[in-house]
Amino acid sequence: MSSNIGSEAQAKYKEYLDATSIDEKIKKLEQFLSLIPKHKATEKIVALNKSRLAKLKREKEDRKRKSTAKVVSPFSIKKEGIQLIFISDYYNPGVGKTALLNFLTGAAKDQIGSFNALPEVGIYKYEGIGFQIVDMPAIMEDASKGVGNGKEILAQIRACDLICICIDLTRNIGQQLSLLKTELSNADIRINEEPPPLDIEKTGSNKIQIFYLTKQAKEIIDLTDRIKEIIRANGIVNCVVKVNGKITIDQVLDTLNPSMVYKKAILIGTKGDLPHTEEKFELMEDQYSDEFPIIIGTSVKKAMFPDNFGEIILNYLEKIKIYTMNAGIVAEKPLLVNKGAKVRDVALKIHRSFLEKFDFATVIREGARQERKRVGLEYKLKDEDIVEIHIL
Repeated sequence: MSSNIGSEAQAKYKEYLDATSIDEKIKKLEQFLSLIPKHKATEKIVALNKSRLAKLKREKEDRKRKSTAKVVSPFSIKKEGIQLIFISDYYNPGVGKTALLNFLTGAAKDQIGSFNALPEVGIYKYEGIGFQIVDMPAIMEDASKGVGNGKEILAQIRACDLICICIDLTRNIGQQLSLLKTELSNADIRINEEPPPLDIEKTGSNKIQIFYLTKQAKEIIDLTDRIKEIIRANGIVNCVVKVNGKITIDQVLDTLNPSMVYKKAILIGTKGDLPHTEEKFELMEDQYSDEFPIIIGTSVKKAMFPDNFGEIILNYLEKIKIYTMNAGIVAEKPLLVNKGAKVRDVALKIHRSFLEKFDFATVIREGARQERKRVGLEYKLKDEDIVEIHIL
């Protein structure tokens, strides 16, 4: 062990090596990592032991899943359409999530102003689309370790379509965000980040091969040995690594972690009717707009909220609305598909038989040079297209 880490950290590492239970190993390794001074000379040690810690935590969760019977958690909310989850830190009085939920959906009126230990659910309707909004109980410090039902809450957040971080504009914005971002990160939830341009595919032989496939990727070719060490520390001895851009060692660790998820998140400032909140909102925009492309100021008392909230969300999630037609009658409710979707995707979304028996499709696009067009499965669709699928 390098002398760069200090005697206290070395002693803690020995305790980790001597630990016999998985819980004790995790505890000692976390303490060891917290004691290591962070500088260039310790980067390799930190990365290797972060990898070991992640592996131990995955092993612990696997054991827990195998040893306990499957019980449906009250924090597990079945998705209906696009699911948005309101989260905030724990504070008394509350941030105003429930009041906002009620304003948008009419749900949970009786719960406003009280601490809610369980989720509240409502449906926000916009142009025939139902957005499921879940008001989760407040997230406490160490929620990622289980405090305040944190693990169950964070598990549901991992499955949602969009995280709506609610910030009380009357309080310290940085403190609220710091706690929430820390707990999300500790639960392997990365917000407003793209997955690293990295692919690791296990093979049966040939050891660890790394291919740098772009000009940007070749800029970090000097990390080759360290990348291999991190991969071996995760128990992989044969694999092909494809690097498609500039990456960091932490991103290698994230890619090796099967629990890692990447979620989009927005900021919603609450209580915008109270004194000095306008200045606080402007400060929040100035400080966090690079990290959060969408920041919304609200006031339930003043009924201040974007009328086109649904459209804002669809654009951010890169979803488009497609209307189906049958015998000349256009459906009232649109289908939601990913931007760039083709006729094939719509056929499959309706029913697999529409794909298997597909003959052709008629697409009506208002304002196009050819407003009505006969097309095949690979035709790319645009927002608010009308599609009629004909089968054999």
